[in-house]
Amino acid sequence: MKRILTILVIMMMSISLVGCGGPQKVSNKQMTLNFSYGDRAGVYTGEVNDQGIPNGKGKFTTKNPKGEELIYEGDFVDGHKKGTGITTWPSSKQHEEGTYDNDMLNGQGSKTMVVNGQEKTYTGNFENDLPMLEAVGMNTPVSYADWSYSVTGVDTQNSLGNKQANGKYVIVRITDKNNGSTSRQPASNNFFCLIDKTNGKAFKMDTDAALALRLSTKKFKEAWYLSDVNPGNEVSNVAIVFDVPADTDINNLKFIPVMGLGEVAPIQLAQ
Repeated sequence: MKRILTILVIMMMSISLVGCGGPQKVSNKQMTLNFSYGDRAGVYTGEVNDQGIPNGKGKFTTKNPKGEELIYEGDFVDGHKKGTGITTWPSSKQHEEGTYDNDMLNGQGSKTMVVNGQEKTYTGNFENDLPMLEAVGMNTPVSYADWSYSVTGVDTQNSLGNKQANGKYVIVRITDKNNGSTSRQPASNNFFCLIDKTNGKAFKMDTDAALALRLSTKKFKEAWYLSDVNPGNEVSNVAIVFDVPADTDINNLKFIPVMGLGEVAPIQLAQ
């Protein structure tokens, strides 16, 4: 009888120990997380690993560099946003949700923003938080905002005329057709940008460098991106110039209209 009681006690203790298992949790703990885009201090509630770092399901409240509060609820892996989650910005009524990797939306998701007082939602693929359709290759026509264009060549230079690049110049040459009803310029108002798919950084056109390139060529062989193109007409060899970090891999760059993110396929550059 005594032996049976001993066995029962051991079994009860084992059950009790199992019941105490599972993920460790913290509540409203102050901590700084080292995200891929920078350190963020805030308050965390949820599951943690043995080192007290978010790992599993949790909620992290912090502020962005502008001082706006943002809240992320979802999956963490060793202190990084990875898995499914939702981020909200209460003050601006902006929110996003989907698959996170490298602390940003990467994969399928949706993002809602307020633009000029109106909500605008994009649902689809993301790369480093940017809405991004699947890229097409060079010499493939793309249409956006009553233009049809294709990238026909890419070149890099350290200087153009008397102008020196901060990093290196990427010269993208395009063929552009005006499908609108009025005369327009191919790339006025910084129409295009380059996106580095490895980190989501965007590079705007360097208009001074484009002018330097034009002035340094004999008889203006470079097509001027501010030339008027009449409806139905096409212009070739339009040079669009960007100044990017010297170590940038051209093969990781995508060429896309600034306002076309999520609405038009970018063009993958390759030398």
